[in-house]
This record gives sequence, structure tokens and C-alpha cells, in this order.
Amino acid sequence: MKKILFLAVCFWSANLGLKAQEEAIYSQYLFHPILVNPAYAGFLPDHELLFNFRNTHAGFPGSPQTYTLAFNGPIAPKLGFVGLLNNDKAGDLNRFRGQAGLAYMFKMGTVKMNAGLAAQYQKFQLANGAILDSGIDPSDPLIRAAADGLNFFNTSIGVYGENDGKLFFGLSVVDLVRTRIDDIQSPTDESSFFKYYNAWVGYRWNIANYNFTVEPSVMIKRLRNVPFQTDFNVRLSFLDDQLFGGLTYTAGGFSKTSFLLGTRINTFRLYYSYDVALEDFQKYNNGSHELSLSFRIPSVVGKNNQ
Repeated sequence: MKKILFLAVCFWSANLGLKAQEEAIYSQYLFHPILVNPAYAGFLPDHELLFNFRNTHAGFPGSPQTYTLAFNGPIAPKLGFVGLLNNDKAGDLNRFRGQAGLAYMFKMGTVKMNAGLAAQYQKFQLANGAILDSGIDPSDPLIRAAADGLNFFNTSIGVYGENDGKLFFGLSVVDLVRTRIDDIQSPTDESSFFKYYNAWVGYRWNIANYNFTVEPSVMIKRLRNVPFQTDFNVRLSFLDDQLFGGLTYTAGGFSKTSFLLGTRINTFRLYYSYDVALEDFQKYNNGSHELSLSFRIPSVVGKNNQ
């Protein structure tokens, strides 16, 4: 089984570089937009420290595990910062990603906006033990390069905004450097600038008489080496944002349903989500689990930006 998984990863990784997904996939962007859009940096008045763990297709041998540590918050008038460290491990393939970005804050009437830019460093590497597998040719140039580690640099840009605290929207265009290189190597008529992106729009209803909030939203995702997908979301919050719930239905190349729960205790927040794939592959795994811990730290700069 290990050999089969490894060969599948190698096939997935061919074409002059490791062809794994360039962006980590999260269910909890409903609570943490910074995971998918650098423009969200500093949008809230507080600093936020976030730890996220995701186990995709848990129980299946070599199932992907993703660890993310992120910080974002206002660092100067009209300026937000995001720093993010991410590590993915799937079978014998490991990917490390480091990201740093800035977001500029401005207003257009009742619309509060952020425009952001982030730079990334990524490293793909095969585990040392993989090279010793009897089914692998250690002299293959791609295998040898992957064992030493393949390094990439990338950028992403985005915008995020809210109108009167109700309508919210965001767009992040990702993988810009790799996409431009692809366009030079294999020119096409398709526009390369907006080739890979996340687009998100939703509305926030405050039900004051019952002390809860309903937020329906739609996220459209087109990412490298990931099927085109659309998320239909509903997020709920109760008791002055002390309890949270959510539901996501994902339609597209790999359909799934996600259930989300969360709670807030002072400045500490805890979230858990469980994904069930609406595909035959669900029979061979225990679903996907995602856990987030976040801490909010008050910021004087952030209060002045509001």
C-alpha cells in the first residue's frame, strides 16, 4: 500500500516540478478569512494568533495532515500585517510554506476595504525513506531533485471589504508567479492573471430579538491541481458571539458537506469542523477533521483604524 501511495504521489508530482496543490484547503475560512485571503490582515481591530490543524481523509494510510500557524493584525495606521507558516504532509511528500504580507486599509463611503499583497516561499520534499523503495529509480532526476527539496517563490493579491458591517466580500488571486511561468512555457489564449483564485460574498443578518446572527455566503474556488468547486455556506453565531455553528455544501469535482462548531471564552476561541465526502471514497476513510485555536490581543493601533 505504501508503494502504491508513493507512486500515486509521484505521478501527481510530475511535469518539471512537484505538481501538488499550491494552496492549502480549509473548511474554517468562515471563521478565519486570513487563511485564504491576505487582504484580511488587520481588518479586525485586534491582533490574532491562530493555530490550525487539518487531517484530510483521516484513517486512510498516508492521509494529508496540515499544520498552520498564523498571525495577523494592524501594525500602523491603515496598515495590516500577516505572517503564516504552513506544513503539509501527504504520504512521503512534504510541503513547507512561509508567507508574509501587508494590507492597506481605506474606506469608500459605508464600505470598509482592505487591499493586500503577500509573498510566499514554498519547499516540496520527499521523505528520505521514499528513495529506498524498491519500486523507485533513485537515479531519476525528478526523484533526486525532490529528495533534496524543490524551492518555489510565489505571490498572491487580494481585496476584502464589508458594507455597513452586513454585506461582506473578498477576492484573492493566488499562485501568480507559478502561473506566469506556466504561461511563458506553454502560451495559451486564457488569461493567466485570474487563473487561480478564491471569490467570496455573503450577507450578515443580526436577529436582535433572539440574540443571534445568520451569515449565508458563497465561495468559488479555482486552485492549481484542485477541481473547480463552489461552497454554499451558512454560519450562525449565538449569545453575543459566544457560540458558533456552520454548514457548508461543496459542489464540484469533489463534493462534500462540512459541519462546524465553535465557542468563545473571553479572548480565546476554539473551532472544530468535520467534512463528509459525498463520493465513494468516503467508504475508505473517516472523513476530514479540522481544529483551530485562536487568541485575540487588543491593539491600540487597531482601535484608531476603526
